[in-house]
Parts: sequence; C-alpha cells; structure tokens
Amino acid sequence: MTRKHLTGMTVVVAAVIALGSCGGGGGGPTTPTTTVPPTPAVAITARGEGNLVIHPSLDSGFFFALETPIRITETAGGTADWNFVRIQLFKNGRENERYELGADVIERAGYKKITARSNQVYTPVFRFNDEDFDDAFVTLGFADLKDGRQFSITDVTGWTDATISLTPLSVPPGGTVRLPGH
Repeated sequence: MTRKHLTGMTVVVAAVIALGSCGGGGGGPTTPTTTVPPTPAVAITARGEGNLVIHPSLDSGFFFALETPIRITETAGGTADWNFVRIQLFKNGRENERYELGADVIERAGYKKITARSNQVYTPVFRFNDEDFDDAFVTLGFADLKDGRQFSITDVTGWTDATISLTPLSVPPGGTVRLPGH
C-alpha cells in the first residue's frame, strides 16, 4: 500500500464513523420530552380569625369549651398533613393547663390534608377547667408531604376579641375540629 492509498482509506473510515454517530438518519418525527415541574415545598401560615368564643361546657368534667377559629393558608403549591393543634394557658408566665388535638381527631373531622394554594378557616374546640389565666398560646404542627419535613407554627395570634356565649357547648372526647357553622 502506498501512502496515498492509506490517506484515502483514512478519509473513508472517518466518514463511516461520522455517519454512524449521526443516529442513523431515517426515523420518523421525534417525540418531545415533557418536563414535570418538581413538587414545591409547602408554605403555610396560620392566623386567628374573628373572635375566640368561650362557652360553658356541657361536660361536667370541664368548666368551659373554647372555640378558636384559625385561618390556614398554603401559598407555595405544596401539600401537608396537619398533625396537631395545641393550646396552652398561662397565669403570670406559668403554664396552668394544656390541651392538644392530635392527627386522629383532625383526620376524623376530614381536615388532615392542607392542599396546595388553599385558604380555609378551621375552628378547633378545646375543653378546659382553668378559668384563671392571663395568656394563651396556640401551636399547629404539620408534615410537608414532599419531603416529610416536620414543622410547627407557634404562637398563632390575630383574633379580634374574646367573647362569651351563654350557650353550653358539648365537645366530643378528644376535642373536635370543625368549620364555622357546622
């Protein structure tokens, strides 16, 4: 073989390799790939809505029942499970009484899922014996369904006032969570 022949063969081999790497030509139309946007992390705010309403308790084991309307808003497009709502009553900085509604109570009421871009008022109802308190703290706990992250919103505030209703209120064992008017 001469040098001229090797050079020509090199060009042919290079052309065959180049054509082979083009993907074969031919084929039909290409299928566009669709990109599914990732699920965003949840972003939840909670604020007291309207008045706290204090009722005498129909259950003789408790002095009063307290309605605590809370607006829960999700703004990022994520979804969460609502795991608990807790209220703590204080007198002179010392906790006197605490009551918590767990995930089972919230789920039985049908309000466990906080969905993307939702904005809803829920009314947890608590029972108490301590009528001598000067401060109360409400805490809500959630789990982000995207990554399982647990987080709490502490010291929920914003209620307009506290009012007293003379209509006795019966609260099922374990408390309740309900929408206003239900």
